Amino acid sequence: MKFNFLPKKTWQWILLAVIGIPLLYFFSGWPTKDPNTAYGITWSKPYAEELGLNSDVGLSATMQDLGVKRVRLPAYWALIEPQKGSYDFPWLDSQFNIVEQQGGSITLAIGSRLPRWPECWEPDWVKNLSPSDREAAQLAYIQAVYKRYAGRSSIMAWQVENEMSFTFFADCQGLTKDLVTKELDYVRGQEQMLGANKRPVMTTDSGELSTWLSLAGHVDGKGVSIYRIVTNPFLGVIRYWFVPPWTYARKALLVSPFVGPIHISEFQMEPWSNAPLERLSNSDLFVTFDAKQMEKNLKYAEQLHMPEVYFWGAEWWYWMKETRQHPEFWDQMQQFFVSHKT
Repeated sequence: MKFNFLPKKTWQWILLAVIGIPLLYFFSGWPTKDPNTAYGITWSKPYAEELGLNSDVGLSATMQDLGVKRVRLPAYWALIEPQKGSYDFPWLDSQFNIVEQQGGSITLAIGSRLPRWPECWEPDWVKNLSPSDREAAQLAYIQAVYKRYAGRSSIMAWQVENEMSFTFFADCQGLTKDLVTKELDYVRGQEQMLGANKRPVMTTDSGELSTWLSLAGHVDGKGVSIYRIVTNPFLGVIRYWFVPPWTYARKALLVSPFVGPIHISEFQMEPWSNAPLERLSNSDLFVTFDAKQMEKNLKYAEQLHMPEVYFWGAEWWYWMKETRQHPEFWDQMQQFFVSHKT
């Protein structure tokens, strides 16, 4: 039996096309600013308190002084239901009131894996439950939070879980794909009954280390993260200088038909460290993030051509101004939000 193989040169051209076309698609281009991008922040009560801040005072100052109008608020299960069946909502009510008083809108993040370390935010009492009881407890929490806040007109979107398919940094025990789909389907089902007033229900993924395709068919969109400088115990400081800003929008064009619109839910605007930031000296903090890096990141954000970008680090800007006497980060962000009102 004879096989007709393609000539060696043809295989070389095929290989060149397989490698070259994706490289050209994702990496060729020239940066341009997008005037239509809307900008916001994430605000975390436990992170603010870890920095020694009054969370409500910090959030209020961020919205008033910087002019922020879009806020992602995590509804931490461990804080909402510290004891089984006993819900503590006043702290989250207070955050809602602050945002609403400033005319802002909210993306409410719910689930057991939510923004900020340790990422797995289930209450301690859940850890000894059987898998079926744990699932029932988590779904009960989801339903309680949804019913509490569904009537708030300030909610523009729901986020269910945070980067749950990216388990490199945290693998939350008991958080299965089946459970997450049940959470998503519950919230989406409730929103469907609102008809034209329904709000999108989404989740998030790692921007650089994920296909963004997980949970396709169960979400109305996705948020993805962007980190420009990180550290690794083996490689030291890693700078993502080789990833141009248009890469994310081009990837979104390929992925959005399957998972819905893509936005940036977490854009690095504070230092990266394996140690708590409040324990580091200013010189150590500035290794991965200083005022010049903030300026570079802001320019990068303007060139993403994504519908929304939520900055990560608002608590840190406020802390640097109030505690470390470094107001330059706060001042830069104030200038940015004033000149990018959306």
